[in-house]
Amino acid sequence: MTISAGELAQQLNAELVGDASLQLTGVSKIEEATGDEITFIANKSYLKYLSETHAGAVILETIPEGEAEKRTYLVTPEPYRAFLATLHHFHPEIERPAPGIHPSAVVADDVILGDGVTVGPQCVIESGAKIGANTILRAQCFVGRNTTIGDDCLFHSRVTVRELCEIGDRVIVQDGAVIGSDGFGFAPGEEGYTKIPQVGNVVVEDDVEIGANTTIDRATLGKTIIRRGVKLDNLVQIAHNVEIGENTVFAAQVGIAGSTKVGARSMYGGQVGLAGHIRMSDGVLIAAQSGVHKDPGPNKVIGGTPAVDIRDWQRSVAAVNKLPAALRRLRKLEGGSD
Repeated sequence: MTISAGELAQQLNAELVGDASLQLTGVSKIEEATGDEITFIANKSYLKYLSETHAGAVILETIPEGEAEKRTYLVTPEPYRAFLATLHHFHPEIERPAPGIHPSAVVADDVILGDGVTVGPQCVIESGAKIGANTILRAQCFVGRNTTIGDDCLFHSRVTVRELCEIGDRVIVQDGAVIGSDGFGFAPGEEGYTKIPQVGNVVVEDDVEIGANTTIDRATLGKTIIRRGVKLDNLVQIAHNVEIGENTVFAAQVGIAGSTKVGARSMYGGQVGLAGHIRMSDGVLIAAQSGVHKDPGPNKVIGGTPAVDIRDWQRSVAAVNKLPAALRRLRKLEGGSD
C-alpha cells in the first residue's frame, strides 16, 4: 500500500509542499507517527504538537510560520476529509464474505432474500422476514418474524432485530445491538406490577449506524423511529415510542426516556439523559453527563443537571470551584482557623 507523497497529494487534490518522492507506508496519530507515515491536523489546537511529531508528512489546512522546511505537507481546505480518504487508501474495506446461507443457519421456508445476501454461521431468520439485496448478516444474528431489512446493510455478530421491525437501506449495526426489545411498561397495582404488552415496532430509516450493545425498544403502540442518517454510539438506550430526528449524533451511554422526540441535526455528548414525554428542538448540542428535562429551543448549547445554557453552566462550575477558598477567607474574617 506504499504511496509517494506526490501521488497521494494528487489523489487528494491537495497542494504538496516538500518532498514529492517521500514514500509513505501508513497513517498514524500525530504523537505516534514515524518518518515513513503521514498524520493530519484538522483541529488548530493540535498545531502545538507539530514541532514534536516524527511524521514524515502532515495533512493540514495551513502551515504555521517556521515549519515549512521541516517535513512534507499536504495542504487542503478540508484536512479531515483528506485524512479519511488517506485511511481508505491504507486500510481498504474488508473483503465482503461470499453470498449465500451458511449450513448452520436456520432460515424459515418463506423468508425472502434479495440477490447477494450473506447469512453467516448460526444465524436465525424467522417466518415472514424479508432481507434486501447485498445485505450481510454476520455470525449469530437473529431476525424476527415479519421483519424487513433493506439493501446493502451490514449487521455484525450477535445483532438481534425482533419481530415486525423495519430497517432501511445501508444501515450498519455493530455487535450485540438489540432492536425491537420490549419497552419498559408496567401498570402498578395492589399486588405489584402488571406488564403492559408492547405491540408496536421500531423503524430505522436509511443510512443509520447503531453502535455495539445499543438497545432500541419497540413502541407500546405505534412506532419507535430512528430517522435517516442518525449515528448512535455504543451502549445507547432508546426507550419506547421515542423519535430521533435526521442526522442526529449520540455519543456513548446516552439514554432517552419514553415518548420523547429528539430534533434533527442535534449532538448529544456521552451519558446525556433526557426525561420522557418532551419534544426537543432541532440543532441542540448537549454537553456530556447532562440531565435534560425541557426543550431549550432550537440550536442551543446546554450543559449540567438540570441542563441550562452552556455559559451559565460553565460559570456555575467555576463558582463552585472557588467555594473552598471563599470559605477559608470567611473563616479568617470571623476569627477562626482553616
